Amino acid sequence: MNGQKQKFSELKKQAREAMAGRCGTLVGATAINLFLTFSCSLIPTLIFSGTTLYDIIFLNLTLFLFSLLLSLFQAGYLKICLSTLRGEPISVGDMLYAFYHHPDQYVLMFLIINGISSVIALISSIPGFQYLSSPSAELTLGTALSIDAELSSLMNVYVYKLIGSLVSTLVLVPFSLSTFVMNDAPGIGPIQAIRQSFVLMKKNFFRYILLLLSFLGLEILASCSCAIGFLWVMPYMQITMAAFYQERKDILYPASEPVGYDTDSFGSGTDL
Repeated sequence: MNGQKQKFSELKKQAREAMAGRCGTLVGATAINLFLTFSCSLIPTLIFSGTTLYDIIFLNLTLFLFSLLLSLFQAGYLKICLSTLRGEPISVGDMLYAFYHHPDQYVLMFLIINGISSVIALISSIPGFQYLSSPSAELTLGTALSIDAELSSLMNVYVYKLIGSLVSTLVLVPFSLSTFVMNDAPGIGPIQAIRQSFVLMKKNFFRYILLLLSFLGLEILASCSCAIGFLWVMPYMQITMAAFYQERKDILYPASEPVGYDTDSFGSGTDL
């Protein structure tokens, strides 16, 4: 928090030092976050497990509503991570932070970001749909010329889907700090939070991606521990991201407020 760009090792060191003596609360909040994430995917799938049009429609509708609810809990989780970095008091109850601080604004921001993501993913999938409707695909899939030919056709479709997901993920990187911004300035509008995230991420797009990738080894190890390792890896990772956010904020807004923004000053910082 010195107003200068820091090495990844320095950001991670800040996270580890901030976690010291607070692991109990962080593990508890992480366990709740993981349980809610898993439940919000599993419960609708179990309830609407059929293949009828009714089941498919209500499955997707329920998943969407659950995702809105989950976004509020996750905003609270990021609030805990940012408060941990700053040495502020934290509790598991802070998971409910967004429910008591303009939840409508958080939901609207989530809808905007995920709406953009869905549109991009859909556009990126068009080539796959075109391939499936092409005469060559109908010939291959309809006549079952060979197992190799069918596998090749399916592989093409999945490649297009993978490209779509990758493009969507990359496009969403500039939005990544929006929740931190909204947590830092309660009452700010979603458009303003998104715009400020873009300002904070300017010229740091690939740096942010590399920071995320630097945790890949730990994530693999956590997966090998039946996901138990994520109880430590997840808060470590998110607090490091909070340190990245704090670094960017200190560079753009080096004076005045020690914690939050003056909402009137949004967008007034120097683009770095």
